[in-house]
Amino acid sequence: MTTAAAAASFFTWVLFFLLVPEFGRCVSAQIGPGSRLSTKDQSQAWVSDNGTFAFGFTPVDFPDQYLLAIWFAELPGDRTVVWSANRNSPVGTSAFLDFDNTGNLLLLDGSTTVWTSNTSGVGVEAAIMSETGNFILYSANQRIVWQSFSHPSDTLLPGQPLTVSLELKSSNSSSRGGYYTLNMLQQPTALSLALSYNLPESYDSSPDSYNNYSYWSGPEISNGTGEVVAILDKAGSFGVVYGASSDGAVYVYKNDADDAGLSSASNQSTGPSVLRRITLETNGNLRLYRWDNDVNGSHQWVPEWAAVSNPCDIAGICGNGICKLEKNMTNSSCTCLPGSSKSGTQTKCYGNSSVTGKCGSQHENLTSQFKIAAVQQTNYYYSDSSVIANYSDMETGSKCGNTCLSDCECVASVYGLSEEKAYCWILRDLEFGGFEDTGSTLFVKVESDGSSNPESNTRGSGASNDSDHNAPDNKVVVLPIVLTMTVLIGLLCCLLYFSVHRRRSIKRALQNSLLVVSGAPVNFSFRDLQCRTNNFSHLLGTGGFGHVYKGSLGDSSFIAVKKLDRVLPHGEKEFITEVNTIGSMHHMNLVRLCGYCSEGSHRYEMENGTPLKVADRRMIGTVEEEELVRALRVAFWCIQDEVSMRPSMGEVVKMLEGSVDINVPPMPQTVLELIEEGLDHVYKAMRREFNQFSSFTITSHPSSRATCSYSTMSPR
Repeated sequence: MTTAAAAASFFTWVLFFLLVPEFGRCVSAQIGPGSRLSTKDQSQAWVSDNGTFAFGFTPVDFPDQYLLAIWFAELPGDRTVVWSANRNSPVGTSAFLDFDNTGNLLLLDGSTTVWTSNTSGVGVEAAIMSETGNFILYSANQRIVWQSFSHPSDTLLPGQPLTVSLELKSSNSSSRGGYYTLNMLQQPTALSLALSYNLPESYDSSPDSYNNYSYWSGPEISNGTGEVVAILDKAGSFGVVYGASSDGAVYVYKNDADDAGLSSASNQSTGPSVLRRITLETNGNLRLYRWDNDVNGSHQWVPEWAAVSNPCDIAGICGNGICKLEKNMTNSSCTCLPGSSKSGTQTKCYGNSSVTGKCGSQHENLTSQFKIAAVQQTNYYYSDSSVIANYSDMETGSKCGNTCLSDCECVASVYGLSEEKAYCWILRDLEFGGFEDTGSTLFVKVESDGSSNPESNTRGSGASNDSDHNAPDNKVVVLPIVLTMTVLIGLLCCLLYFSVHRRRSIKRALQNSLLVVSGAPVNFSFRDLQCRTNNFSHLLGTGGFGHVYKGSLGDSSFIAVKKLDRVLPHGEKEFITEVNTIGSMHHMNLVRLCGYCSEGSHRYEMENGTPLKVADRRMIGTVEEEELVRALRVAFWCIQDEVSMRPSMGEVVKMLEGSVDINVPPMPQTVLELIEEGLDHVYKAMRREFNQFSSFTITSHPSSRATCSYSTMSPR
């Protein structure tokens, strides 16, 4: 090169560097060793040729904190970061990135090395911010020495491969929380693209336990040869490419407008026509976004696809708490388990549940210090290493909870039914979170109210304690309070007794007021009728609504007592009025009505006292009998033969809420007939109902004077 030519070249480079400040923040084309970026100059960045991507420092939410990152350079609004070298370690105002003469990228915050590319002495001669969003370090022969695509953070760009040795990693949502990853998991005979929730790296768990839980899995690749990569193409299709020549592809998401299909990864020199990215978010969902320049007059990222539609399917979304899906079916809320809580403004739950199950120094069980808290309709995510034991012979959920209580290593147990077969999982930790499940119950071991650490209660023989000196004073204060509370409780009990007694007296007076008619029937007690019929031992016959028994009155006159199998659909007042009306009727061919009984339960037979038998066996031990009886009565009212007797939905809601009293319902005719026929004939009755609800006739014995009873099966 001549002296003139050298001088011209030098003048050109000088002119170039003199013009750089005029371009503000942009330095395009190749970047040579010796270049530097600083947090003090936010206008400076290394930008791709067409200005699609920028490499430099970008501020974070905290004041005077910055990330070394790659972002979309030309989009309005907040910067959308697609890669960062120090995501979880922001730097301050004195930090800088040095592309030194050895070819190494070095991020320094004062005198502290935060990040490095580790490319010293390998022949790096230039760096470039490409239009694909890939920041690349080249050697002299244009060989790629280092690239940001090979060190992804939480985002994949079109053409960026995710190989079996790489993973997307979400930023930690909090210092105490875990994080999410997307990577290839090795199955017994195949590879699978999977999302996993990982416990914090500082989590102190047993050495043989796994620290992640996979909650979503893409397609499994079996019998695949060659490199296997997950890739997002220009058209927005996302899938797994495999094979020696990348001729195999399995889609995770297929864009309808994509005709070319997935192809092998390659660095492209031109930017995509439509900006897209696929990001692993802090909430654990993998979501594909497209930039839209006109969404209701605004410019924003529009989601095209998400791996998980139900947020509660994501493990760890509530920490170790319970995820509850809201009515809109897209959002969720978190409820903490007994023994855990939310910290500060965090939405996730954390607690000491993982250390609640303690064993003594000799591995003995400290049962007296703990109790079991039941969390209804709840299941839990757990890894295989979390399972202490699995039982399939548990009859009730309470036994599953007691089994956990008796095991010192257990912190919780899950009880439920799978294909009508009970299961009980005994767990040693609770870390991945739970979710709503109507078929399961979670039992959590928590410290009992009066429990304490035995060591903390140990006192030396010569040690003094201030509370001991104050013990007499405490008694002086406590005793009057206890006595006062006892007297108040006694008064309340007396008031309650007199109130109930007064109500019964008023009810009895009302009944008697309805019996002022001369010759009206007598109101017998059920005990009287038992005595007068020798406990209903002498059966005379069977009528249409019950059985008739022989009895006698005090004057030795005989009576026939009919014990009804069903109850008229009337209230107390209407029933007594009807008895008075019948009792006032006299005819030579009619037996005179002497009296009646309407007593309580006896009325209803870069209710035999066993309502719990109808409850689902999974709920035994936790169901409230009063609520169950209420539900049963409402159910019987809803299936009455007479449509006019069936309550409206508004009345059903009020009855279930307990805001209105529920009269004892009459047994529906259909149910009575099924009971009378026996279970062996239920199938026949169902067949009759199916055959156009045909009627059937029960014919009496020829010697009986009773007429035939005729009934029909009514559709429900």
